[in-house]
Amino acid sequence: MRKMLILASLAAIFGMGAPAAEAETTPATTPFVDVGGHWAENEIENLYIAGGVERADRFRPDELVTRGELIAMFLKAKGIKPVADDASPFADVPRDSWLAPYAETAYRLGIIHGRKAGGRVYLHADKPVQREELVSILTRATGDSGKVNQLGWTASVKTLQRFPDGEAVEEVFQRPFVYALQNGLVGAYPDGTLQPNKPMTRAEAATYAALHLLPDKANAAQQRLAKIGTPYVRMLTVQTTAYSYPTDDVFSYLGYPLRKGVVAVDPNVIPLGSHLYIDGYGYAVAADIGGAVKQHHVDLFLPTLREAANHGLQKDVRVYILD
Repeated sequence: MRKMLILASLAAIFGMGAPAAEAETTPATTPFVDVGGHWAENEIENLYIAGGVERADRFRPDELVTRGELIAMFLKAKGIKPVADDASPFADVPRDSWLAPYAETAYRLGIIHGRKAGGRVYLHADKPVQREELVSILTRATGDSGKVNQLGWTASVKTLQRFPDGEAVEEVFQRPFVYALQNGLVGAYPDGTLQPNKPMTRAEAATYAALHLLPDKANAAQQRLAKIGTPYVRMLTVQTTAYSYPTDDVFSYLGYPLRKGVVAVDPNVIPLGSHLYIDGYGYAVAADIGGAVKQHHVDLFLPTLREAANHGLQKDVRVYILD
């Protein structure tokens, strides 16, 4: 029956009504008074039960989802407990904002990058999210950015050309969109279009989170980080070094702007795109490689050369792989 519910929800996203024979009424188990009978009711309910959304009187399913709401929803769906330093990495996210810990954690995990202007990074948290951006964030949230990076540009462009509006997908979103199409994270609408510029609703965002980010109950990680409670899949003991660059606008192997949280790994040990928690360092994303980074060795990015030098070589450091 779970398969039927997923198909019904996906049908609703793509503009098709679910067949009457597959419809199922689920008793209301959420406090939301505005989701009963909604096409995304089951997914919103599952997300709420898993802690992916906060308790409130209304969910507002048909309102447009903002970038800040999407980030918080995706992190909560994965069970990631946000943490924050003393200073926000985003010029437009105040330190005392409810969003600050979610924004910083998503930034360190490589789920979002922000936009740089005038030497500062901006999130624009209140801006509605279009479909192509949501898909890109989703592929990073699932830990699949390493696989996305393996797609060729030419093949990706040819795939998009099969759709009437495929050429409308912005270049930076092309490979994530193709990966999502090929792996069932997203599909075309009934008329064959992708509608990459379509603003996403809160119901659509919740459905993507519920279908692709909630842990599989049969294989859900039972282990949790003692300090903060975030679930993890496995733990490795590694040695760590640190690196830095004296100039901005330097990018990692996966194309991520370098910042604290981006680390270099041996992809044969830790898959690129994996989300990590490293003792003494915090949340991180495996987004870089290095000729000297082999086996159980992780190279941490630090903001200054002095910090990198002071880090030196540390042994027996625990790295927790979150997905």
